[in-house]
Amino acid sequence: MIANSYYEKALVNFKTAKIVFMIASSDEEQLNIAGYHLQQAVELAIKHILMGNGVPLQKTHDIDQLIRVAENYKVDLYLTEYIKEKAEVLSLWESKTRYVLGYALEAKKIETVIEEIGKYFEILSKKLTF
Repeated sequence: MIANSYYEKALVNFKTAKIVFMIASSDEEQLNIAGYHLQQAVELAIKHILMGNGVPLQKTHDIDQLIRVAENYKVDLYLTEYIKEKAEVLSLWESKTRYVLGYALEAKKIETVIEEIGKYFEILSKKLTF
């Protein structure tokens, strides 16, 4: 699938994270790759919603910052409580998983985040019309 929107890119990143996790759940570098794609999935889904509501594209990977932008513009992101609570941690995965030597995500954390982001995408599939 070639993505034609940030939402579609978010779905591709989510699918990629699940595949990587399933294939290499004990390899720490592969877990980091899965974590990176999970962060991207949430970031891109939020950017899609913001843009669809006329909010200028934000040049940031910081999910927490994107949430604050949505609040300022009064845009409902349909976030789950888990994603709201873990926004700062997920944001760090964008860079730490790629650039910090010796950094390793735990398989259990990845598994939990996959489950929680899956719930978020279920909500979005019902709410989004753009």
